[in-house]
Amino acid sequence: MDYFRTRWSGIRRHHLLNATPFVEAREEILSILEGKVVVGHSVYNDFKALDMFHPGHMVRDTSTMRHLSRLAGFPRGRCLSLKILASKLLDRRIQAGRRGHCSVQDAQAALDLYKLVEGEWERELEEELRGKDSAPEPHFASSRHYMQDEYWPDDLSADSQ
Repeated sequence: MDYFRTRWSGIRRHHLLNATPFVEAREEILSILEGKVVVGHSVYNDFKALDMFHPGHMVRDTSTMRHLSRLAGFPRGRCLSLKILASKLLDRRIQAGRRGHCSVQDAQAALDLYKLVEGEWERELEEELRGKDSAPEPHFASSRHYMQDEYWPDDLSADSQ
């Protein structure tokens, strides 16, 4: 049994030999993400694995973005894989090896896909949230506000190159 879900995570046993315990890592992740817009693909799966809730208006999930489907030439309502979107819209080949997904490549692809439709996406979300009386104060992403990623282990970062 593959406890590491290597096919999807790219993580292998040696990556976790000196890893931070889950509870401690989860707390660090929660503190990093607090108040931040999270960009990813099917990111709710990650939230579920972390047993966390992140406000919907603070999530940009490229798996559900209809503007990306339209740009890629697919019918409305079809949920596209990150691999297909990256190939079609970024001319980038990801998730191709037998070693599993590279989480760094996947994260970079999701962010680059978001950037393709960022203006349109944010304007639409702003209009939607402003139309709701009880909506929380919206936080809108901007290309000027992306976090610098300092958390990838060197061997995972090297795999993404």
